[in-house]
Amino acid sequence: MSMSIQTLPFDQRACFIAGQAKSGTTLLVALLDNHPELLVLPEETAYFPTVLTKYGKRSRREQFDYITQRSLSNVLFGGKCKWDKRDYSYFPTARFFQKFEQMAFDPTNSGKDLLVIMLEAYAATLGRSLDSVVRWIEKTPANRRYLPSIFLRFPHAKILVTIRDPRAILAAQIALEKTRRLGTFSTYYCISHWREAATVALRAMRGEDSNTLVVPYEKLVLETAEWMRRISAFLEIEYDPAVVLTPTKAGRFWEGNSAAETAFAQVSAEPLTRWQSDLTTDEIGWVEWHCRDLMPQFGYEPKLSRSALRYFLKPVRLERPKQYLKSRFYSLRDDWIRR
Repeated sequence: MSMSIQTLPFDQRACFIAGQAKSGTTLLVALLDNHPELLVLPEETAYFPTVLTKYGKRSRREQFDYITQRSLSNVLFGGKCKWDKRDYSYFPTARFFQKFEQMAFDPTNSGKDLLVIMLEAYAATLGRSLDSVVRWIEKTPANRRYLPSIFLRFPHAKILVTIRDPRAILAAQIALEKTRRLGTFSTYYCISHWREAATVALRAMRGEDSNTLVVPYEKLVLETAEWMRRISAFLEIEYDPAVVLTPTKAGRFWEGNSAAETAFAQVSAEPLTRWQSDLTTDEIGWVEWHCRDLMPQFGYEPKLSRSALRYFLKPVRLERPKQYLKSRFYSLRDDWIRR
């Protein structure tokens, strides 16, 4: 453990993963999960986007109940996964819940951050000493919106922000809607969330934020060893290829999180080009209409030569009328604001 981190109290050894849904945040967490110098929460808490916003002025009990019952982290406490893709039958969920509840409502912890208590309870459940933890890691893609709040609460935090070709993001979201059929699929969120992540990434790439490292999904997949070496150096932990090149969830091998419902025995490059055959020209046009000004800065060259009005107007597959109208309205609003 480096001296600079060793002098920090446990609560300030934070690392937050941010980005956009389907941009590689889960893969990154899985590659870091089993490192002996890291304490990695394998599921999203939505701590800043929800616990400290929607529940920020409510009681600790209500915040605790959200994390353990309604956030995606609920599966770590024995809750049912929304999409039936998480298996924690091997993990002591009841013991984790009991430990977290005991520590959260211990009067001596009343002034302590609930997320930090959750990490401490997780370490206790795993039998980990806090002194062995160089960095603890929480992943919620929407952290990208809350970096000022994160740094205010955790001034020594490191940020890993993932970025992926926005056309691949749209293809993945369409694939998810095919399987989930929620009826709330929004093409606007695909492009607006990408632009938010891209804005954060560009600031870091320009050297405006030395505590943030941009992790391109495509590089992570194609050059996994090189990028895990960079990430290890950024987090000031030892690079051990036997550990960081094998994705796990709470220590158990992880087969993947593919929107197309395919499983892989190793990090696969297949998703990188799938969008080229999965998307129509109009769907590619929708993405490029909104993102072509920023795409080349990440190596994502537009495929179409121009932005035609029909790419903006034509509905995307599985986009319902209500979402279509909202997406086009918000898109025009954002364009007006940027201008």
